Amino acid sequence: MNKFTLLSVVLGVMAMVAIGASETGQRPGRRLVLADTLIEIRKDTLIERYLKDSAYKAIFRRDTTMRIDSAALRAQADSHKVALPEVLTGDLNGLAVCAGSPVSVPYSSSGGRFSADNQFVLQLVDAAGKVTNLSEPAKAGPFGNGTLAGVIPVSIPAGSRYGLRVSSTNPVVNGTLQSLRVLPAPTARIELADGSNAVTVLPGQPATFRVALSGHGPWSFLLSDGTKVQNTMTTPYEITVTPDKPTIYKVVNVSGPCGSGTVSGEIIVNVNENPNPEIAIKVPAGGYRICTGTPFQVAFTATGKYQTGNGFLVQLADSTENWTTISGAGTASPLVARLPYGISPKGGYKIRVVATAPAISSTSENLTVAAQAVAVLRRDTVKIDEGKTAELTVDFGGGGPWFVLLSDGTYENNIIKSPHTIRVSPNNPTPYAITSAGGACGVGEYSGRAFVKVNIPPSTIKTGNLSARTICHGSEITVPFTTGGRFYANNKFIVQVADTSGRFVNLATTYKDGVLKSVISPAYLKDTLNTVRLRVSSTSPAVAGSETTIKVLAPNVSQAVVTGEGTIRPGQTSKVRVSFKNGLPPWSFVMSDGTQVNGTFLNPYVLTVAPTSSTEYTITSLNSSCGAGIPMGRAMVMVERN
Repeated sequence: MNKFTLLSVVLGVMAMVAIGASETGQRPGRRLVLADTLIEIRKDTLIERYLKDSAYKAIFRRDTTMRIDSAALRAQADSHKVALPEVLTGDLNGLAVCAGSPVSVPYSSSGGRFSADNQFVLQLVDAAGKVTNLSEPAKAGPFGNGTLAGVIPVSIPAGSRYGLRVSSTNPVVNGTLQSLRVLPAPTARIELADGSNAVTVLPGQPATFRVALSGHGPWSFLLSDGTKVQNTMTTPYEITVTPDKPTIYKVVNVSGPCGSGTVSGEIIVNVNENPNPEIAIKVPAGGYRICTGTPFQVAFTATGKYQTGNGFLVQLADSTENWTTISGAGTASPLVARLPYGISPKGGYKIRVVATAPAISSTSENLTVAAQAVAVLRRDTVKIDEGKTAELTVDFGGGGPWFVLLSDGTYENNIIKSPHTIRVSPNNPTPYAITSAGGACGVGEYSGRAFVKVNIPPSTIKTGNLSARTICHGSEITVPFTTGGRFYANNKFIVQVADTSGRFVNLATTYKDGVLKSVISPAYLKDTLNTVRLRVSSTSPAVAGSETTIKVLAPNVSQAVVTGEGTIRPGQTSKVRVSFKNGLPPWSFVMSDGTQVNGTFLNPYVLTVAPTSSTEYTITSLNSSCGAGIPMGRAMVMVERN
């Protein structure tokens, strides 16, 4: 609320006070009661703080207390609400900059009035809430918008918990914070992989060290020997050198996106120009575990000076320290060696590398001879129910881990314990043998057989009850059935009926999606209504199902009997009755007077007739669901005349 808005409120209050004083006879300026709900306006209220003009201050003395209607004052104040000023810092999209880098930040202002002398300033806020001005105060553009530019202090530490904002000076309004990340300056530290600062090599031998880089890449750096590396993202960065004399290596400078950084460390590569010859074997992880007759490599390092014509050899010794050469001569690492065939896997062996000129040897290392694998399938007979799992046992020997392949295709590897259980699930009685087995030294020896008996339940068929118990000859019906046991892929289900001799014969049958349908058409029917024995059978295996029965009506045996007799006068009606038997509805028939009835299920069917003269009624045509029928009987209606 500005002072002009507040002034109107005050003038309204003064008018209310004056009117109240005249009506109550009280002196204006002291106290006025206008309602039960009162508020007090004192010298420290919002109104008096905003009164700048001494002419209006005189109206309200420091010791004067007025009471006015609170609802009236609230209504007057609400009608003059003023929006608070607001400063919005533009979105920086997760800006990341280096210390000492310039930044440019857009902003906008809205809401209440800013004073004429108001300015905007770009500020940096750290994690502790410390504020640093990055720009000189500046006026906003014509629409309260603008852009402020500043520079991130060079001394500011790197980190991600910074914010940028644009704030105003009059009134003081802090703008919204936008996150800022200050990138670190690059660093480079030269070091050896083992943490030491010196290494000794022979003349012409390589030495490897690394430069650990930190900060924000890519990095570029220069070594004291003149080696330059440009724009690498690899840290630590490995470098291999082959000095011909002792050399000290340092990083001279390092740079990155945030400019130059700091360097540290130094290493010394000593060059031994006249060393004593030495040999050291490089033992593989897990030691030497070798199969007989299998070539293997022996890696080693040889330092010092050797005589012309020198050669390196691999030798093997048993517990008696009787050394035997197992490789050809070579001039460098690695050497290819082979264990003699027939060597026993039992006992302790050692291996070493020797030189011929001068005659020196490395320290000896342990070697284990891995025996050829042996797998034996235990001879056993296992009985299981259909669909269950059988367990077969295999005993392993020799060097593992082992693998085994059974005759049914079952395969397992990485077997580390013996005996080992293999689970199989045959559908039929099955003999098992090992097709292949081995271990660390490849395919080994294998033997043994086992047999799994599968208890297969007998195949059975149960013919279900038919939904229709009486049908016409030649009707197609659905025959429900259930099965037990096993039926083969080429099996077919067939509906059969018994003939007059009791022998079951096949009927035309369809089977799809578990639904069995058949046309019931026995070859011979003895009676008008016949009881037929019916069952479902299978072909593979040949199984006869349980029997059920159904009544079958012979074709074209339905009858319609017309009855009725009456005497009427002209204009009157009479009834004609049609009764059906030996057939299944619906019935359709034609009367002798031309009346047609199609598809009725009523039995008997009653017609109302109104002849004008004496008439005899009969059926001329009859049909039911079981074919044509036989009309029978008659009805006679006499018409009397005056």
